[in-house]
Amino acid sequence: MSPLGVKRNASELCYPPESVACPPNLCAVQCRFTIAEVHRFAIIASLWFTLVPLARADATRDALDEIARCSAIAEPAERLRCFDRAAPRAREALIPRTEDFGKPPPRPPEVDQVVATVRELSKTVRGRALFVLDNGQTWRQLEGDDVQVLEPPPGTTLKVTIARGAFGSYNLSIEGRNGMVRVRRVE
Repeated sequence: MSPLGVKRNASELCYPPESVACPPNLCAVQCRFTIAEVHRFAIIASLWFTLVPLARADATRDALDEIARCSAIAEPAERLRCFDRAAPRAREALIPRTEDFGKPPPRPPEVDQVVATVRELSKTVRGRALFVLDNGQTWRQLEGDDVQVLEPPPGTTLKVTIARGAFGSYNLSIEGRNGMVRVRRVE
């Protein structure tokens, strides 16, 4: 071994253990990167590729929020001035850039659940519940679900919560009752 810590045998590592192994033909040239530096670079690169799309999604969301605020202004001249101020930011946020080519588009925030009142509860020919909600949605109990949904007492309303389940399914729970009903949206 030489005084610099370089081993003479080309089949072994050429540099001290804290360095990245260099190919044997480069033993005369000192490696420039330590393992810690390579790890630091990998962490910075992964953060870059994670945070830049999130920042772009935030900019898009901010631009759309600003346009929504403008549309709520009643005075026509003020509303037009607001749109004129918001248009450049919205255009910049919505026009695709070449560096985003091939990347999946940012996903908008999703609604996790819906809380509503049942306007009408009926049964299908096979005895499955059909829920018509006050928000206009209609949900039907799945054929494979064997939960018996009982009519509410006269004069009472059913409040339901529909939440996402596993693998794209939906579960309906009725306020004040135990259990869930597996449903799918009809309308």
